[in-house]
Amino acid sequence: MVKRIARDGETYTSNQQIARRVYRALKTPSDIDRTTDPILAFHFKGKDDYVILRCNKEPEISIKGKGQTAGEVKFFAYSEFKDCSEDNVLLTLKDDLTLIELYTKGALRKTTWDSWDKFCRWLDSLDEDGVQISLKLPYLVYRAVKSQKPSMQNYIVESVKAALRNSDSKDEG
Repeated sequence: MVKRIARDGETYTSNQQIARRVYRALKTPSDIDRTTDPILAFHFKGKDDYVILRCNKEPEISIKGKGQTAGEVKFFAYSEFKDCSEDNVLLTLKDDLTLIELYTKGALRKTTWDSWDKFCRWLDSLDEDGVQISLKLPYLVYRAVKSQKPSMQNYIVESVKAALRNSDSKDEG
């Protein structure tokens, strides 16, 4: 209860603080692949552009414009957010938020919030000790057997397939 009370009332004071909390809770420490970094999108009332926050050790803010394809971004200075600072755009405009999205990545499923308060409650619920071992395990096993000969990867994949087939046949019977 004390933890909850201490967090009520604007304790998130920077984009970096938000990104680090998400990164520590949702990213496996041994996963150094940038393509699996959690990504949040922030949509604001009256704006076609939206803010993308890549949550990693060095958080990155970028701007997506309406109709831009994946990989395309706008320069901050040429976006609808040019009057804000890159460092605090989210906190400056939090009252104008209409949608926040956590994009699907690996074991993460898409999640959305329609207010800053709901998003902050979710942030508060995150465990900074990291991803549950059940989510880390496949990645850790893969890393451990990746360079083994003969291919341990194939052995593991075939074992999992066999276990799933056995599980399916028991469910049907």
